[in-house]
Amino acid sequence: MEKKNMSWLHFFLLAGSLLAFLIGSGFASGQETIQYFSGYGYMGIAVGVINFCMMFFTYVAYAYAGRTRGLKNLNEVATFYAGKYVGKLFEIFAWVFVACCYIFMCSGGASTFNQQWGIPMPVGVGIMVGLSVITAVFGLQRIIDVIGWIGPVIVVFTLVVGFISAFTYFPRIPEGIALLESGAVTITRSTNHWLTAGLAFGGCSLLLVSNFVATLAYDNREYKFGRFKAVLFIGAFFISSVSVLMGMNHIGNIEEASTVSIPNLALASHIMGPVGALFAVIIIGAIYTTICPSLWNTVSFFFKDDKSPKYKTAVIAFGIVTYIICMFVPYEELLGVIMTYCGYTGAIVFAVIVIRYIMVKTQDKKEGIQV
Repeated sequence: MEKKNMSWLHFFLLAGSLLAFLIGSGFASGQETIQYFSGYGYMGIAVGVINFCMMFFTYVAYAYAGRTRGLKNLNEVATFYAGKYVGKLFEIFAWVFVACCYIFMCSGGASTFNQQWGIPMPVGVGIMVGLSVITAVFGLQRIIDVIGWIGPVIVVFTLVVGFISAFTYFPRIPEGIALLESGAVTITRSTNHWLTAGLAFGGCSLLLVSNFVATLAYDNREYKFGRFKAVLFIGAFFISSVSVLMGMNHIGNIEEASTVSIPNLALASHIMGPVGALFAVIIIGAIYTTICPSLWNTVSFFFKDDKSPKYKTAVIAFGIVTYIICMFVPYEELLGVIMTYCGYTGAIVFAVIVIRYIMVKTQDKKEGIQV
């Protein structure tokens, strides 16, 4: 069957929803760029390259399975590429990470409220959990409709802050690296080496949206693959490149960035003054656009019908559990531990799925199967 051309409006919504999901609290707050990029000096650029490659090629593999085999979710895709038992293990890895991400991102939103406006953590967590629960009960399509317009705004705003900040902080990068190497300033690094940091960060990026991408690929299989791959490229490229940009800025501002929970907010305050508070709103929006689909992914793993009473009840129950956890574990600790160890499992998923994708695609070409 001849594939249709995707309209630019639909393309924009898909790319926007993917970007919005990928952004999350770690990216928007700057905490993950500190731990995965800034801590390795100039080799943080290599972390970005590794992350882009892992994200893009894995997303294409997910999409290829959805289009050529009619596989509509991560369970079916993982089983296709890795077999029944290993595939189920991969699916569990992804579920655990997304569920944990929802928890630490709600904490990140509360930390933003606290740093910018002095709102107590219990209130901030309650706001984030409440907003995400209310949105998620309406199902995936409603989530896409809402976050698809927010994602590009967040990326553009972060780019503006990053580029303007670069004029001030890029010249200070050598000084920042010297402070880190001398031990005068200490920060939490995700791992002991930039290579393992890249693998862990890339593993997190592909686990976070695995079910989301698989479902999008299946739902949009009537469109030409080139345009859909462009959606995947945009998501991988912008998240990786903007992370590098902000990571380098934080090196130049390392003395302050190492002492705050929301380093990006510190940059925005310097270049915008009182208007920097607007960036706090942007960060909250970024976190909102990720926790909603994360909550949907977590619950839909068990309850496929997102219009059923069981699904809605589970959404509310998991929101309550999240609130309790966030009251006892600090944001930075949640982010560092969850992303590093889940990221390693994601790196294993990447290796298996991409190797199998290459094998499957090669065989399909011989048999004349069209994507």
